[in-house]
Amino acid sequence: MKIEQKCINVARAITAETITNANSGHTGSSVGAATILFALFKDHLIFSSSDREFLNRDRFVLSAGHLCPLLYTIEHMFGFPISSEDLKNYRKYGSITPGHPHFGETPAVEVSTGPLGQGVANAVGLAIAQSLLAERFNVLDDPIFSNKTYVLAGDGCLMEGVALEAISLAGTLKLKDLILLYDRNSITIDGDLNISNTENVAAKFEAQGWNVIHCPNGNNYRAVTRAISHAKQSATKPTIIIFDTVIGFGTPYAGKPAIHGRPLSQEELEVYKKSLQITSEPFVVPDDLKEFCKITTDKNFEIEMEWRRKVNLYSKTNPELYKQLSQFLDKKPIDVEKIVGNKIKEKKISGREANFRILNLIAERYPNFVGGAADVAASTKAFIEDGGIYSPENRRGRNIAFGIREHAMAAIANGISLYAGLRPFVSTFFVFSNYLLPALRMSALMNQPVLYFFTHDSLLVGEDGETHQPVEQLGTIRQIPNVNVCRPCDVSELIASYNLALNTESPTCFVLSKQDLYEQKGTIEQASRGGYVLEKDPGKVNLVLYATGSEVELAMSVKREMNKSGVKVAVVSFPCLEEFERQSEQYKNSVLFKDVKARIAIEASSDPIWYKYIGEKGKLINVTKFGKSGRGTEVYKKYGFSVSNIKKEILKILK
Repeated sequence: MKIEQKCINVARAITAETITNANSGHTGSSVGAATILFALFKDHLIFSSSDREFLNRDRFVLSAGHLCPLLYTIEHMFGFPISSEDLKNYRKYGSITPGHPHFGETPAVEVSTGPLGQGVANAVGLAIAQSLLAERFNVLDDPIFSNKTYVLAGDGCLMEGVALEAISLAGTLKLKDLILLYDRNSITIDGDLNISNTENVAAKFEAQGWNVIHCPNGNNYRAVTRAISHAKQSATKPTIIIFDTVIGFGTPYAGKPAIHGRPLSQEELEVYKKSLQITSEPFVVPDDLKEFCKITTDKNFEIEMEWRRKVNLYSKTNPELYKQLSQFLDKKPIDVEKIVGNKIKEKKISGREANFRILNLIAERYPNFVGGAADVAASTKAFIEDGGIYSPENRRGRNIAFGIREHAMAAIANGISLYAGLRPFVSTFFVFSNYLLPALRMSALMNQPVLYFFTHDSLLVGEDGETHQPVEQLGTIRQIPNVNVCRPCDVSELIASYNLALNTESPTCFVLSKQDLYEQKGTIEQASRGGYVLEKDPGKVNLVLYATGSEVELAMSVKREMNKSGVKVAVVSFPCLEEFERQSEQYKNSVLFKDVKARIAIEASSDPIWYKYIGEKGKLINVTKFGKSGRGTEVYKKYGFSVSNIKKEILKILK
């Protein structure tokens, strides 16, 4: 048996041992794809086993994240800091070998994956980022950004809509350094693939502008490595390699759905290892195989060192470009207030227009800001005015035309954020945030500071009707951990929201108005605490009004009306509840006025979070049903968002 096959067999054995030891995991594809992943690491992938600062390493995304026991095993064999004990701790709490790959926990995991298909879109983002930086910083003799992006996907990944959205865009953008390794075993959990999907994958990818390579024997090492070599030669298109493999290769359940998520019993494992001619102890890589793999690891170390020498020379021969690159990679705090200054002087301006102005002022100062919208940039105004459109002909373009592909847009932005040095933003109407929630969740899970600009934030959208009027969206995104949700009422609050977003490792959602809003009297410093007393009458107040975004202006009108009757009022604005909750209890109590019985929360959403603040005697003015088509101001009033209606509710409490 050739040494490469011995390595593959050991990888299969240890992978199966890992899953059996945990009594949990996906044996089927993990052993079925072993040849593909070993050939990639052995012959093609340029990696660093310990240093993420090697920016020109190839990126590998395991879109089929349930194959992670195989990935952990391969990394163990090639000298990554994953020990046999780590493999034994697979799926245990606190281990670095979780049940699906998690960025920041496991060495060399570039992207957290598990929700099928998203990894394909993440890989598209990584490839876009590489091309953006290569165009900007590479010079003829010093291509410091030249890496490939590989993504391993299975049948399930390619049935998910997010993957198909991203695949279409990748073909349009001609991302030649993107290679998709398709592990086609034609089995899903519920049975043969053909019960749910009989499409011609090769024809589909060809129609979308991809090179297609077919490897009929995905378990043959020589055939697999030749196919990948061929894919790397593409000059104008992304490439898919279709590897025909056998799920559960060599096990008693080979080719059957039952092996998808089934650990082998101890007895079955021993029989399996015997069939693979494995005689070593469990979780042990024989010394000769270790040395064989180490040759590749050492070669990659030399490639990395050569790249570092190249960068050192680059810093001397191209000092201005090197300075710009250093600025891209610099994570120093950004003072948005200083950047904006007094450049927005209008007393009345829409959230989307104010955001356009601020985004462009920042982008002028920081050329690493890139992004785009889901074909609604003209409406959301989330674009860089002089940035150009990113395309095969213009890799310097800073505006990415994602097309009507919200889910892929956000997942691609995650990939861009994960690459190096770029700050991505995405945008759509707030009601369509529903389409991208799985990717927003992954932004939060991976601590990626992607900027999400959502406009048309309430019933005031009007004539477009109930399908376009966001109702449940605020409550939905506020429920996702590690997401900042900012709904500013004016420019000052928007600047404070930017300061939060650009100096954190969390994603931030900006919920912005279509209609003009008046500038209030609060300060950026006040707004930076997430919630603050915008205005308060002298002495002891009888009424407290809580509001966000568009409803702050309404709350101020209610205050003026109640003042006519001698009611003393405090208006509290909450541009970001998440930031407010991070404040001290003393500060929060000073803002909430809990000793006041009449506390009214006003927000054009269905979010019930306000019951936490208003108390038993308080009142929530919100939206409990879908909107209607009509003039925005008319719909707004019909749903209770008027001074007269809110006054009636207040008087009931004050009796």
